[in-house]
Amino acid sequence: MQEKRAARIAFFDAYRTFLVFAVVSLHAAMVYMAHVPAWWYVIDPERSLFFLAWVLVTDTFPMPALFFVSGYFAPLSLERRGRSAFLKDKLLRIGLPWGVGVLLFAPLFARATWKSLGLPLPSSHWAFVRTLWIGPAYQQAHFWFLGVLLAFFLLFAFAASLRRPSASRLSPLRGMLLWWGLASATFFLSSLRWHHDLWISLGPLYFQPARIVSYLAAFCLGGRAWRDGWFDGPGVGRKVLPLAALGAFLGALVVVILPFRFAQSDALGAKALRAMAYAFASLSMGSFFLLVCSAFLNRPSPRWRLLGESSYGVYWLHQMILMPLAALLVPLSFPGAVKFVVALVGTCGLCFLLTVEGLRRLPFLRRIF
Repeated sequence: MQEKRAARIAFFDAYRTFLVFAVVSLHAAMVYMAHVPAWWYVIDPERSLFFLAWVLVTDTFPMPALFFVSGYFAPLSLERRGRSAFLKDKLLRIGLPWGVGVLLFAPLFARATWKSLGLPLPSSHWAFVRTLWIGPAYQQAHFWFLGVLLAFFLLFAFAASLRRPSASRLSPLRGMLLWWGLASATFFLSSLRWHHDLWISLGPLYFQPARIVSYLAAFCLGGRAWRDGWFDGPGVGRKVLPLAALGAFLGALVVVILPFRFAQSDALGAKALRAMAYAFASLSMGSFFLLVCSAFLNRPSPRWRLLGESSYGVYWLHQMILMPLAALLVPLSFPGAVKFVVALVGTCGLCFLLTVEGLRRLPFLRRIF
């Protein structure tokens, strides 16, 4: 039964590949966006409102969708391995790359932020780590995702041992509505105390308070989707694709318009609208691209399988390639759109090659990536 179910979800390779590509494009677009935050690692003089809109759109759906995909495959992995082997696997494949990324590479990104802000830097990198990174300059760059994901896996393994089997089923529509309501409410409540883009650390974890509950809910929803067989029957993607496309368009539209309409407003109504818009855009666009993949790419493909399996390595590597490449492009007098394409395509291509020919070939690393 598990093998039959796995055969029916071949489209997740394409979906995972697209989501990681969207994340890379988000980080690349931030280099060239108008009103780029002063703390961003590389800021190019060629900036435009187009890339600001790109950032506003791609800053919604990729991460909740990645947590959903991770949650979807968690029950199968736990059933096959057992809890002890499941935890060991996640500590090796998620925990170790997270620790290496945070300890060795995140301080380099923090140093780039300090430089972008024009703040004085200590004479050595080690001095920066001791005095600033372990303190006001602390961040985990893009590796934060792995720490949060590891925490979710640990919670899932613990909760699975306590959960009683239930005969009730959750329909996809009801599940999505529940997620939208919870994501909207927690985003809004968080904004009453913190800025919606604020990052904080809680123990070893680093995350945005406005979004963390929606990520956990997406992970849980993915597990429930597996248990209730949301993708086991005949695909429904083509039947509802026009409606899903309309929803995705409206979701993209509202997250682009609202920041301009209520840019300086702290009114409760504006915060509530922003929360509902973020959740709706995340849900509508994530669902649309999932349906596209399930409708047109739901068949075994060696090419998509290789891309899907390599997406983890691409994600882990991408900022370490993207930011130096973007910095090299800064002095060149090309339009921002050209630099963006070069940075995005070059980063994805190089990260894919490094993953396939490096991370997935070396004896120890291929067990992780």
